[in-house]
Amino acid sequence: MIFIFLLILISAVPAFADRLSDMEEKIEHLTNELEELKMERTEDESKIHFHGYGELHYNAIESDENEMDMHRMVIGLTYSFTDRIILDAEVDFEHAAQEMELEFAHLDFLINDAFNIRAGAILMPVGYLNEYHEPPLFYSVERPYVQKYLIPTSWQEGGAGIFGEIMPGLRYRAYIVGGLDASGFTAKDGIRKGRQKVSEAKAEDLAFVGRLEYVGLPGLHLGASFYTGGAAQDDPSLGDADVTLAEVDGKYRIGNLELIGLYTRTDIGDTDKIFAATGQAVGEEQTGWYTEAAYHIPFSSSKKELVVFARREEFDTQKELSSGLTKDPANDREVTTTGLAYYPIPEVAIKADYEMWKDGTENDFNVFNLGATYMF
Repeated sequence: MIFIFLLILISAVPAFADRLSDMEEKIEHLTNELEELKMERTEDESKIHFHGYGELHYNAIESDENEMDMHRMVIGLTYSFTDRIILDAEVDFEHAAQEMELEFAHLDFLINDAFNIRAGAILMPVGYLNEYHEPPLFYSVERPYVQKYLIPTSWQEGGAGIFGEIMPGLRYRAYIVGGLDASGFTAKDGIRKGRQKVSEAKAEDLAFVGRLEYVGLPGLHLGASFYTGGAAQDDPSLGDADVTLAEVDGKYRIGNLELIGLYTRTDIGDTDKIFAATGQAVGEEQTGWYTEAAYHIPFSSSKKELVVFARREEFDTQKELSSGLTKDPANDREVTTTGLAYYPIPEVAIKADYEMWKDGTENDFNVFNLGATYMF
């Protein structure tokens, strides 16, 4: 019996060895597949980068109701299809997500340092703030008002163009984009309500927008922007409604002292026809400027910083009117803002400021603001 058992056992050994070999091959194959999947997942994860920002505001307005507002919460992502084709997009949930807006969504085709292509929903390269307006990047709770009423930040349009760095420190952007819609222009808000936000936007009129920047010296940032295009959008009652906006800005930091200045002017054609069609006495010339001084107080041996600032703004959305239209002095406004911003880390700022408003009617009022802001 023992002999028979040994014969059976010996005869079974080759079959067992074959099955063991098969199992080893399968395990090795599965292990390789798992490694490949892990590598693919790691590569995909490295292609996606999330970013965003947000800001909570408390506004105590003299002779008006106080307000608490989660003004913005923005979520964005950057996805690299390849090293040279990149998607960049942001969605803005405003006023505690009661309003949603596509901030931008564009494809970049990277060719070389001096010449690259961009297409999609693009932030207009006008002023230093419209493209880079994350709240910790400026010191007041609210954005400068010139960059609301004269440069309608955030301002995005659909289009395509080129960008790059011509020489060290000298950068440019130049795009052809959808034009504004003059039927939305107002005497108080200028061109702001003529933005179409790339939402089934009228595109009978296109526009050119460009910006040149120089950042070649430490602490210095100089910029100039130009926009021109029609805004009638094939509505003959609005005439041509051509819009031309020019802007210059500069920032300089020496030691702990930072100085900022901006001037902008907008000219609009056929404002008499816009008035006849909409009833809005839109200024054919609109101007605004501001200067700001900030002093940075660093905390020793840490990234904490306190910034004390003061800003003076003047802007008039009816600087000049077509003959026959009547100017409203209330649209000639001055704002002086003083305050401070505390940065426990560079990406987070707690702000407090005090605004003093005055307009051409000699009406004046004050606003106290608090803000909690972040970006990542």
